Order: sequence, then C-alpha cells, then structure tokens
Amino acid sequence: MSTAVLALSSAEWKLLMRNKTVALSATLMPLLLGLLLGTSVPGSADLQVWSATLTTQLLAVQGLTVYFTVTTALTSRREDLYLKRLRSSEQSAATILTGLLSPAVLLGFGQMIVLFGISVGLGAPLPASPVALVLAMIPGVALAVAAGAATSGRTSTAEQAQITTMPWLIVLLGSAVWASLSTSPAVVLLPGGAFGDLVHRAMSGVDLLGGLPALGVLVAWTAVLGLLARAWFRWEPRA
Repeated sequence: MSTAVLALSSAEWKLLMRNKTVALSATLMPLLLGLLLGTSVPGSADLQVWSATLTTQLLAVQGLTVYFTVTTALTSRREDLYLKRLRSSEQSAATILTGLLSPAVLLGFGQMIVLFGISVGLGAPLPASPVALVLAMIPGVALAVAAGAATSGRTSTAEQAQITTMPWLIVLLGSAVWASLSTSPAVVLLPGGAFGDLVHRAMSGVDLLGGLPALGVLVAWTAVLGLLARAWFRWEPRA
C-alpha cells in the first residue's frame, strides 16, 4: 500500500470505531452470530452440514462486516463532505476509495479466518482444499464491496443505511439458506447459492473445476453491482 492509502485507512479505521452502530455490526455481531451457528451444530454433523454452516458464517461476515460497513462509511463520509474534500485533493479516486474501504475488507478477511478457526475447534472438518476456500472468499468480499458502493449511492444518511442494506442482506443470506435446503441447480444463480457451492467444493475437494460456473456467477453479480455503483456513486450530497 502507498503512504496515502495507509494514512487514509488509518483515519478511516478511527472514524469507524467512533460510530458505535458500525463498530458493533462490524466486529461483535458477525463473530457472535458465527459462534452461535457453530455451537448449534450437533457433534454427529456431516460435511454437508458443516459446509452449509460455514457458508452462513462467512456470508454473515461479508454482509455485516464488509457490505454494511462499506455502505455506512461511504454514506457518512459523503454526508459530512469528507468525500468532497478528499476528491478535491491531489489523490486519485482509486487511492481515496482504496484507503476508505481497506479497513472493512481487511477486517472481513480477518473475521472469516477467526470464524473458520472457531468452527474447526467446535468440530468442523479441515477443508480438503484450503486454497480453494481462501479463493472463494475473495470474490465474496469483492461482491460485498461492490454492493456496498452501489447501495451507498441510494442512501442519503448513515442512519438510513440500516434500512437500505436490508434487501441485499436478505438476498445474500436467504439464498444461502435456500441453497442448503434445495437440490435445484438454479440456486447457484444467486450470490449465496454460488458462494455456498464454492465453499462445499473446497471443503470436500470434489470436482473443484466444477465450481467455475458458481465463480462466474459471483463475478457477474460483482460486475453488475460495480456498474450500478459507478452510475449511482456521488462524492457529495445532492443539492
């Protein structure tokens, strides 16, 4: 990271931790939810059950730690004209956004690793392909960032983010639950179903290349939301 990105990231981290709502949703809630899910799994649970549980745990982090935080942070910084001041500086848009979004992204990856470790301690099997599991997290986080940037463009205040983020959180987590209960191949077309497919393949090690369609679905969702973010994103509040 460049010096400018590090400086922006450090400042953003401090701002995030000052907001009690964001700090709670980005730190404690995902871990508590993940711990609750992990402890609810019976000792006789098989790989399928643990794969579904891990999928929900990781999606909770992507939804709360990354998506909600990105939405709230960008909305808050725009609302207090911080984005406008940064944009009028010598820093590029890419540098500014990288600096602002890095804390949520890094915290998200850290929490996913912690939750996986907790699940293993509670009885979850080790993944047959750890690399595939890590690689599945990357498009998941990228999708959360794109969704957050897009949602922020349709969110006027940080308080409103608690409402505007609900539809995507329902789609993300709801599709994962549906995928765990359904045998329909159509579930992979939804973000939670696609991510769950990648997690299960990483845990089982079976037909890893068969996960390419699910990966393509996540990339497609990210591209669409990225285009929406580009169209909707604003550096300053509407007049």
